[in-house]
Amino acid sequence: MTVGCLLIHGWTGSSFEMEPLVEPLEADGIVVRNIMLPGHGTSFEDFQTTGWADWERGAEKEYEALAKQVDAVFVVGLSMGGTLALHVASKFPVAGVVSLAAPLYLYSFFPWQMKDWRMPLTPLIKRFKPVMPLGRRDEEHIKIAPWKGYDDFVSLQQLHELMKGVRKVRNEVNAINAPILVVQAPTDRSVPLGNVFLIAKSVASAEVTVKLLRIKEKVTGHHVITTHIETSGRIIELVREFVQTHISTKM
Repeated sequence: MTVGCLLIHGWTGSSFEMEPLVEPLEADGIVVRNIMLPGHGTSFEDFQTTGWADWERGAEKEYEALAKQVDAVFVVGLSMGGTLALHVASKFPVAGVVSLAAPLYLYSFFPWQMKDWRMPLTPLIKRFKPVMPLGRRDEEHIKIAPWKGYDDFVSLQQLHELMKGVRKVRNEVNAINAPILVVQAPTDRSVPLGNVFLIAKSVASAEVTVKLLRIKEKVTGHHVITTHIETSGRIIELVREFVQTHISTKM
């Protein structure tokens, strides 16, 4: 039986986020497809022309292409990529799904959980200030959690697209019945921790595994756990173990 893994990066990021998983999975005989979502990996201007429908369909097309090459497909995604992995798993007969720091919501009022108090006002603010500057990651941050993507500015239209997209997927996850692994750092400053438990309780999967990975450093936002110096190795171990375990059940 041939097995494939679809790797999906996050919002404003790139396939670089998922690169640590490629070689280890290929060493296990897995066919790996580490994708670049529409509007990503080119220019910020390209990114501003895309939205949730583009990212969603991009992930679906990549799944369909990989599914033609192999007998079984696992989907693995980080952040928005994890949300897209959940979407794919709700629509297609995947062998398993791995959700890494993925949101089904980006903020809540009770309890108060949000990266920026302005986030709920995004649909309004975007009309007057469509693009806002961001503080670029410094050298220490990049050394601890390497990352490549758009980090000079945030486009509020695309942020609103993300917000609408995660809300849409929140209504889809109860259709997921494949084995699922959900992983996040409890101190993640971008995605509220409650998402882990919301995903776990919402899916229809008979097997749900939740892993919380603690991070000690105080420099980064503890979100990009695929490349983070403290968690990258553990993510590789968890994903390989998850895939190998569920390959064996199908043989």
